[in-house]
Amino acid sequence: MAVAGRYYAAQTSRMIEASAILSTAGGEDHLTVRSGDGTALASAPLGSVAFSDRIGSAPRRLVFPDGAVFETDEHDAVAMIEGDTRASRLHAWEAFRPRLLGVIAVGLAGIWVIWRYGLDLMVAGAVALTPAPMLGAMDAGTIQAIDATLADPSTLSGGERARIRAIFDDLVAALPPGSTRSGQDFTLDFRAAPGMGPNAFALPGGSVILTDAFAEQFGEDDVIAGVLGHEIGHVVEQHGLKQVYRSLSIFLLVALMAGDTGPILEDVLLEGNLLLSLSFSREKEREADAFGVALVREAGYDPYGLARFFLELSTMAPDGPGWYSTHPSSADRAERIEELIEAP
Repeated sequence: MAVAGRYYAAQTSRMIEASAILSTAGGEDHLTVRSGDGTALASAPLGSVAFSDRIGSAPRRLVFPDGAVFETDEHDAVAMIEGDTRASRLHAWEAFRPRLLGVIAVGLAGIWVIWRYGLDLMVAGAVALTPAPMLGAMDAGTIQAIDATLADPSTLSGGERARIRAIFDDLVAALPPGSTRSGQDFTLDFRAAPGMGPNAFALPGGSVILTDAFAEQFGEDDVIAGVLGHEIGHVVEQHGLKQVYRSLSIFLLVALMAGDTGPILEDVLLEGNLLLSLSFSREKEREADAFGVALVREAGYDPYGLARFFLELSTMAPDGPGWYSTHPSSADRAERIEELIEAP
């Protein structure tokens, strides 16, 4: 086998057109470089010749023990001389072939299967592995973002805040045993946030925020109990945390495959705006309604207060109360809540 190329003697840049010839003598393969007139320029056992890695269309270099170099562009011929090596196998795998399209298709199908059927399992696993201190840090980061951009300290009187906090405490005390995480604390905070309107929302760690506008517009005890019970339901059912992980599912999937979720979790802790941008599905809202109705009844308040809240809400302009920005609603929601209350 002869391979055409260029020969460079050791420590020189003078090029000689030559051919590398593979031969066998005494049961051992030898590689000999000969010039056009047949003069032997270099010769060595094949095992002592160093082959450069194949990189795209770059020339291959064969380095002899004395430092002489034979360079060629005939990649396939060099591959036959070199034989089966780790580098040649890697290049074979990297080379584009029609079967590569099949591999890509299988990979995309696998990603779709994980997305369609494995995402819920991934989210459930991530939720189960999230420690309580991290939930507290998530709440703190979100509240910090709210205070920096949207809200001011509450202007409600101390007596009004104490009245609403007493309702909240009654609801927390009525929570079923085992319904919260170990170390999870429920807290109620008030904020003056004109841009958010009458609003209430819960964070994954148990922090519930109530705006002054909500307390001023919906001051009835049973209504406040119903709304706070609904928000506590989001926390207990871990809707917020699940929504965070679902929103980050692609990044989380890549991070889990790469074995490094640290930066992802750090972003969740620091970027409080993420939680503010999330909204719950109708299914999650229905679950929180059902939980709130049961909790309010257990705490001794009238569960119809939540239904009255939605009846009044449905009469307002869609861009009126801030509740619409974080809670999808509809005119028949109050009716569904009444059905929940009246169900045996």
